[in-house]
Amino acid sequence: MKKILALLIALLLVAGLAACGGGNDTPAPATPTPAPAETPANGAETPDEPEAGSDTILIGVAQGVADEFNANLRTIYEAYVATLDGVEIVFSNANGSQAQQLIDVENLIAQGVDVIVLRAVEGDTAGTTVEAVRNAGIYLVIDEVAVPEGSDYQARIVGEQLDHGRMLGTFLQDLIDAGEIEEANVGYIAGSASAFALGRKNGFLETLPATNFVAGGGEGFVLAEGWNASLAQEIVEGWIASGLIHDMTVIAAMNDELANGAIAALAGNFPDMIVLGVDGSEIGRHNIRSGRMRATTFQDLRLSAAAVINASVSLVRGEALDFDDVENRLINPRHFAVMTIDNIDELIG
Repeated sequence: MKKILALLIALLLVAGLAACGGGNDTPAPATPTPAPAETPANGAETPDEPEAGSDTILIGVAQGVADEFNANLRTIYEAYVATLDGVEIVFSNANGSQAQQLIDVENLIAQGVDVIVLRAVEGDTAGTTVEAVRNAGIYLVIDEVAVPEGSDYQARIVGEQLDHGRMLGTFLQDLIDAGEIEEANVGYIAGSASAFALGRKNGFLETLPATNFVAGGGEGFVLAEGWNASLAQEIVEGWIASGLIHDMTVIAAMNDELANGAIAALAGNFPDMIVLGVDGSEIGRHNIRSGRMRATTFQDLRLSAAAVINASVSLVRGEALDFDDVENRLINPRHFAVMTIDNIDELIG
């Protein structure tokens, strides 16, 4: 009897253990696990466009000055990005304040951008802003304006600033050759005294070595600091009041807005004065059509914007960039031309 009882107890224990272990031994219905993305071999190119389901590339643009040029540039950036899949763009504008630009960049970093495009307020003092981007481990693309030597960035998209002056110098030489003016006696108005920006002035001497800068003493320019058109107007009003204006055959300005300030000061009283600008902006085009400005250097912003965005996207994707100057990481978008009444419609299409 005891043997029978022991056997029954043993059977009951085995059955109980089987019941307790059944939940662990029977697997739950399987959930498919996505295969990890394939890592390309070293040197392999990444796709031209983000693959379906990949993260969106977010580009942050920190502009330095709130003027017509930068407003147009923003519109062109937005239009180009709209043609790309998986790319978005956000903007800030420091309105001429270096301190505000640092705050703007910190805000872009907080938004989680993948790359920052910096158009510095004043390149010579942009070191802290550059450092903030690099400390955040974010790709940095410099849009034209030079930053301090030795700054850590991945690419700089910039045309040769000397080309502005070279082209306008050639334009003046043609006027001299045609007998319209005897000499190029130039009153030059600068928006910035940085070495980068002054390339726009210094280029005159390469194609027209006889250029005589008659204002500003040895520097050869007068500064309308912060690219301020009202200051440019005051500068020319000072030239008129002092009589220096009579030593000039040309007033050249570092951009079209400064040239417009000069035109306001002239007030139609110096019809033979040749006024030159830079940028081919809306106000510049208006003044060319009205005959108040003879020429400007047109920048096809579509080309420069595409170069900036393409470089930014390539950096995030790990693609190699095609530099014109590898040592300085420069890419030239090749986007300048002289704009006059004769070709304005052709250039703006």
